[in-house]
Amino acid sequence: MAQGTPYRIEVLAGGDPLRTERWTRSLRDDLAELDGLSVGFVESAPGAPGSKGGAFTDLALAVTALVASKQAAPVLTTAIIEWCRRERRRVVRITKGDATLEITGKPGAAQQELVREFLRTFGDEG
Repeated sequence: MAQGTPYRIEVLAGGDPLRTERWTRSLRDDLAELDGLSVGFVESAPGAPGSKGGAFTDLALAVTALVASKQAAPVLTTAIIEWCRRERRRVVRITKGDATLEITGKPGAAQQELVREFLRTFGDEG
């Protein structure tokens, strides 16, 4: 059974909807291979009757730890960092509650400090 508030994961592809979808599905596939995490698409409200928008117009992932674990946040952020490094143009936004972290394929010292702060905040939660 899933525990806690899910992490919201968004792939930012510079406004290119096809790349956003392709990269989001790629990241979902990578994260789904990790033990202890439940990964799925965020369900958005259905569009108005007659609209062409589908259920995934807000393309984001919801990731929840299956059990309470101090390792959920580090495992998730490490997997996303590695995924971003494969294509340096990738940018992923992780949101949990009021906290947001952006991970890029070109990490610098400032990003590494932000990751450490994010992990200090959520490293003790599942």
